[in-house]
Amino acid sequence: MMDIREIVPVGKSIEEESFRIIDEEIGFHGFDELHWPIVRRVIHTTGDFEFARLIHFHPEAISSCKKALRRGATIFVDTRMIAAGLSPRRLEKFGVEVKVPVSDPETHRLAKEWGVTRSVAAFRSVGRELDGSIVAVGNAPTALIEIVRLVEEGVALPSLVVGVPVGFVQAVESKKLLREISFVPSITVEGRKGGSPVAVAMLHGLMDVIAEKF
Repeated sequence: MMDIREIVPVGKSIEEESFRIIDEEIGFHGFDELHWPIVRRVIHTTGDFEFARLIHFHPEAISSCKKALRRGATIFVDTRMIAAGLSPRRLEKFGVEVKVPVSDPETHRLAKEWGVTRSVAAFRSVGRELDGSIVAVGNAPTALIEIVRLVEEGVALPSLVVGVPVGFVQAVESKKLLREISFVPSITVEGRKGGSPVAVAMLHGLMDVIAEKF
């Protein structure tokens, strides 16, 4: 029987060894040196190699994110879980702030007044603040649909939308809507998979790639 103490070589972190195993097991994947670290981090977070064929990158996703991070753009997220999961060290490196619009107590009143979900009310209430920002949606398809509406109506144009809501109701459709807007840099996941941990993994991967490669 293998001694479990031999699995991770001395002096190497579990994360580094995990990345090595993922690289070894996946074989040819077709991603370049900018995109693969992001996909690999999602696989590392989820343990699911299927993400390698489900993740879609807009051609300008990384370059637009780089410009936004370098100028200290705000990151708007749909859940407290994403905000809590983001590494303070990475955020401080770029001097960016994370905002969770749904945490504002006012969104509950606005949701009732407008007859919409709190997630919709949250992003509608920040509206023009999304212009030039980085947006990440991991849980609420209605939030992503509202963001698409704000873009289509010319209210705001985010620098990047990470649209990866998970679930069975409107998740697939909301991500498809985002991919169809060719002038919005985005990263999405095809199908029902996604979630806040995936959004966090993508943002961490983006920040690491931009810090290392640019």
